[in-house]
Amino acid sequence: MVSAAESGGGQAVGNVSQDGGTPSASGTTVVMRDGTRIAATVHVPAEAGPHPLIVMPGAWVSMPQDVLLDGKKQLAEAGYVVVAYDPRGFRRSGGAVDMAGPRDVADVSDVISWALAHTPADGRRVGLYASSYGAAVSLNAAAHDARVTAVAALCPWTDLFDAFVPGGTRAAPITAYQQAVGMLDGRMSPETRRAFENIASGRDLAEVRAWARARSAHTFTAALNTRRTPVFMAGEWNDPLVPAGQTGRLLDELSGPRQLWMNPGGHGDSSSREASLLHPETTVRAHATRWLDHFLLGRPNGADRLAPLLLRSRNSTALETYPSWKAMEGTPAAVRVRTLREGRDPRLLAGLDSAADSGPFPVAGLADSLGLPPTTALPLLTPPLAAIWHSDPLASQWSLRGSPRVRTRVTSTASRGTFVAYLYDVDALGVARLVSHAPYTFTGTRPGTAIDVDLRMPASAWDVVQGHRLALVIDGGDHRYTGVSPLGASMTFSAADTRLSVHTRTG
Repeated sequence: MVSAAESGGGQAVGNVSQDGGTPSASGTTVVMRDGTRIAATVHVPAEAGPHPLIVMPGAWVSMPQDVLLDGKKQLAEAGYVVVAYDPRGFRRSGGAVDMAGPRDVADVSDVISWALAHTPADGRRVGLYASSYGAAVSLNAAAHDARVTAVAALCPWTDLFDAFVPGGTRAAPITAYQQAVGMLDGRMSPETRRAFENIASGRDLAEVRAWARARSAHTFTAALNTRRTPVFMAGEWNDPLVPAGQTGRLLDELSGPRQLWMNPGGHGDSSSREASLLHPETTVRAHATRWLDHFLLGRPNGADRLAPLLLRSRNSTALETYPSWKAMEGTPAAVRVRTLREGRDPRLLAGLDSAADSGPFPVAGLADSLGLPPTTALPLLTPPLAAIWHSDPLASQWSLRGSPRVRTRVTSTASRGTFVAYLYDVDALGVARLVSHAPYTFTGTRPGTAIDVDLRMPASAWDVVQGHRLALVIDGGDHRYTGVSPLGASMTFSAADTRLSVHTRTG
């Protein structure tokens, strides 16, 4: 590999001590191996080195990046050389957005090489620390660079195709939002632009899948395991960009030191400065720093001795610990549910929405973290806009943990269609609070032919109190997804073949 320093990139930054022992800080430009100029900020401790190095790839938009990176001065005071940079294609950096692809991975390696050549950084102690987009870049880069000693990745995606096309359904409104916001700060590469256009139009999803696979940490698990790279991750239950359960499945695939902390909220909410003010019991960023302190500074702070999985449910502040994601989910339990009109197979008018809803994007996650989950009233959900199944009132509290699963059989009058399944916690007054939801799309089927569906919803952690019921609701659409149902078509769901299972602890 040719380092950035060897290719002539970057202004040298020395170990400069300021009055009072304050770390030095300076801006610089680092030239990547392909000539792209990357804008970076460098913080160097006042004391003589060598010091462990932390590289921080920036996030998708500048504000989340600024929220995360406001601690880089403190990291330098703690003894780290810190190099924070705008990823290629964003803000002050040149090049085009590669969406955590091979060019972004190479950039991390080039920034590490530049830092080792121009700062008092220790090549035996290299950490990556980032949020959101930068976190996905960090996980992918750690799998490709043996010099990376530890990673702290806050709200990363680990399966990009699952994030953009859940249940075979295009999350086109969400990707369009990401594209629009990203273009305010960045410039898309031709490959990235084409992937977004294909998601929006529904063209060539096989190409999107291949593009996404090269940008997903799930693809590179074996490399992380070969080096047993210590990985800390954080995520949120109501993240519209990273379906809950992605990071949990990656956690169980890792064999080195690993931890995941799941909290209420939307994308990045639990690791933001606002989270520290609203939920002082949730100290994700502080723990991420302790993780790096242990593996890079050698501090015996016990960060590595905590359970691999830590979580707070969406309606409790108690901290729960588990040895793995699989252990948290346990064995799924079937829930006996029946339709409102027993003996009848519910029929939906395709392509139409109902009062069942995933909550307003992009603020639903933040509202959920404040105790305001997406809510509707069960009496408002009526055929032919919604199909409903419900359980009997629970005899005891159920603590739902993990991914609910829906199995059903649907017959459509059209060859293609989209529906959305919602799981609700319903109180005695019929107020329904959303536990999880997932879309499903089928294409290329013969009209009138029954289709067997097995749908795994995003994971959730929700406590259903005694006396409440669970309700499964299916309707024809949701504002987060682009459906393919032709207007005028209908779908009929087999009441006898519809099953709901959840992972639960009762008591």
